[in-house]
Amino acid sequence: MQSSLQLSNIHRSFSAIHALKGVDFEVGSGEIMGLVGENGAGKSTLVKIISGFDDEYIGTYRFNGKPVRFPTPARAERAGIAVAQQEISLIPSMSVAENISLVGDHVPVIATKRALGKRANRFLEEVGLGNVDPHMATNRLSIGEQQLVEVARLLSHEPQVLIFDEPTAALGESDSQRILGMVKRLAANGKSVVYVSHRLDEIFEICDRITVLRDGEGQEPRKTSELNVHSLVELMLGRELTNMFPAHAPVTGRKPLLEVNELWPDGALEPFSFNALPGEILGLAGQLGSGSGDVLSAIAGARRSRTGTITFGGRSFLPKSPKEAIAAGIAYCSDDRKLDGLFLGRPIRENMTSPALSAIARFGLLTLPGERRLARGNAEKFTVDVERLGNEVGLMSGGNQQKVALGKWLAIRPKVMLVNEPTRGVDVGARAEIYRILRDLADGGAAIVFASTDLQEMVGLADRIVTFYRGMQIGEIQFEDISATKILEQITQPFGAAHAAQASGT
Repeated sequence: MQSSLQLSNIHRSFSAIHALKGVDFEVGSGEIMGLVGENGAGKSTLVKIISGFDDEYIGTYRFNGKPVRFPTPARAERAGIAVAQQEISLIPSMSVAENISLVGDHVPVIATKRALGKRANRFLEEVGLGNVDPHMATNRLSIGEQQLVEVARLLSHEPQVLIFDEPTAALGESDSQRILGMVKRLAANGKSVVYVSHRLDEIFEICDRITVLRDGEGQEPRKTSELNVHSLVELMLGRELTNMFPAHAPVTGRKPLLEVNELWPDGALEPFSFNALPGEILGLAGQLGSGSGDVLSAIAGARRSRTGTITFGGRSFLPKSPKEAIAAGIAYCSDDRKLDGLFLGRPIRENMTSPALSAIARFGLLTLPGERRLARGNAEKFTVDVERLGNEVGLMSGGNQQKVALGKWLAIRPKVMLVNEPTRGVDVGARAEIYRILRDLADGGAAIVFASTDLQEMVGLADRIVTFYRGMQIGEIQFEDISATKILEQITQPFGAAHAAQASGT
């Protein structure tokens, strides 16, 4: 197979940190190359070099057989290399057609709305959105559809190589499948695709070959057919991962530790009611926008609710702010650690102790020995490097940031832990650690309530599952009945059987 893009012996250092150590990487025409590795393995650095965001590297970069060096992303894009980032960069109030034709060398200088719509239709068809009105405001589309529009905009620049960096990280199952289908179509049409993801099931579903980065070093590309999940994980970690999910301990508590009563968060269609037992990990399953994450933020006082109460710690109330929930012993880790989970510019030590300042202060003044002691203890439990506690948390890899975002809550010794998307953007090794810690907290008597759009995570971690669909609470699945099929049925087409029966007249 002829390589359309080839990098040889790439080195990149940031002061004393060697991000890439002689990495070789290539992708052929019409090929989908998976790029995997733990957080901090060098994937983001390599993607930045390929796409022109970083040209301070040593090594050889060849594109279409010619040596190149892209000093800016614009130069790389003009050459035919496009990157679909995790964060959507569309302008919500503008139409789909306007977003697709917003920038680029191939954009007409003067065009009518009709002409823009006609131009956009070709690219919308290519990403599977041929039924979308190009004159519709972009903010009326689902998150998954917006992600596809983002790709359509890239296609309008006529790229030869497309890089997808965690494109399904924030999507539910059905939207993820649309993205994967679109990637397959692009490769079938001759595009070269680099697919970066922590979701190994996606890697095996769509990739022709896989390149593994480990500690800044590249492994020989392997055909996907030659690998399985176990052998790929071993290549990523450099060791065997015996079990991703910890064993389920019997839930002995019968009296609920947390009761949610007729809680109606803003945006939901109806109130929600459920309970969580001590020692239990309760999963809230649903696609993006189903309400599963909204109920967590409402319990934590981070989202307004029209009605409802929670019963916890011998009283019935509803926190009006996160501060009130924290005071009651309720911890909440949101799905966006960079927005409201961490102080990115502050040291890891300060982040680790931020929820419990009163415990390490005297007369309103912080005691540094107390702060260091508390931070060190919590860092050790979450396997965060205690030698780096003085470093800014924003400089850590995504997996380590997530461990800090979760680990800081140990400072308040919570009896209820609410976690929205516990391992979003986290590599397989860090996932296993996070799952183990959540299980340890439950074994210690806490109730863990988590929401996730990752089916594998839901099946492997939850002791019991409550399902949600488009702002409605659908049902409850006991441990012995948990399966991916049953969850999917309830969160994607819960009324399918009833509708079929009605149509047949039964």
